[in-house]
Amino acid sequence: MEVENALYTAMRFHFLYVDRYMFGAGWVYPENYIPYSMVRYILRGSAEFVINGHTFTVHRGQVVYIPDGCRMECRSLEDSFAFISIRFKAATQLASEDLLKDTYHIQTVNEASGEVLEYFQEVYRNATSQNTGKVFRIRGNLELIIAWLVEHAAAFPEKTREGQRDGEALEYTLQLRRQPKQDPRISVLVDYILDHPTKQFTTETLCRITNLSPSTLRRLFKENTGKSPSTFIQDLRLMVAARRLLVTDARISDIAYQVGFEDPNYFSRMFRKNFGVSPQAYRENAQ
Repeated sequence: MEVENALYTAMRFHFLYVDRYMFGAGWVYPENYIPYSMVRYILRGSAEFVINGHTFTVHRGQVVYIPDGCRMECRSLEDSFAFISIRFKAATQLASEDLLKDTYHIQTVNEASGEVLEYFQEVYRNATSQNTGKVFRIRGNLELIIAWLVEHAAAFPEKTREGQRDGEALEYTLQLRRQPKQDPRISVLVDYILDHPTKQFTTETLCRITNLSPSTLRRLFKENTGKSPSTFIQDLRLMVAARRLLVTDARISDIAYQVGFEDPNYFSRMFRKNFGVSPQAYRENAQ
């Protein structure tokens, strides 16, 4: 009991970002290194997630846990696929690549309930509000989601250990540990970019934040995130634009300018490439 209490006490979770996403038929997220943990609540439709080579079919009413440092690719299986996604980093002094999975045997895919959906919605509502106490409400509801995952794993011990008899769970853990560790300078930069998604970044600014030369910055950023700094920033801006399409009535061209795209036509092309539909179709489908 003392060991388990120590594990709970030592764990800290840092919220990074939350958003709601909706994709059309044919949406594909190409394989990428994921430099943070994620939990996703599936709101509509179904999709195929491939995490470190293991394929999972997910559908409405499920919570998916995606560990920090994995490689992931996704594709929609229906005409409409939507989910809430929360990104966070776990900070602990304990030596474990993935403490949640290794210690608490959290499943990748979990059958959910209305209770946990409310936690996801509270994180989203507070992140998009002007509530002065929103930081604490976001943090509290994130920890409630993690508590639910831990309790769900404990309630279904056989399912959490499925695959161990033929060595799949061991191989999954080994694959996780083969992923590169994140350079702390890049981790700080990623966190800063996530907190300032519409800020106009220059190479000089990024180098000053990390105290790295341009060539070293590009190399380390690609090694740690699987993307160049410019691609990472552009993808984040597209995510912000997607949220604004859902929650505002602003003109598409205005949203493009707001998130840092000088050419609305280029914005529309990049949006279609990432989301599988045009910005206008994305907004209409949501309505």
